[in-house]
Amino acid sequence: MPVYDYICNDCHKTFELVLTLQEHEKDIKCPKCGSKNVEQEATAFFAVTDKKS
Repeated sequence: MPVYDYICNDCHKTFELVLTLQEHEKDIKCPKCGSKNVEQEATAFFAVTDKKS
């Protein structure tokens, strides 16, 4: 499952969640203050494969 990084716009706490695609579509709450005023942060993505390029 993917890991998503979020930041709360109210208390400015950053946190990450492991969510399914269906859970990602729902409202996310800040674990510190409970606010729904959160934004997903842009993060780098990488894939690990067994092939050499």
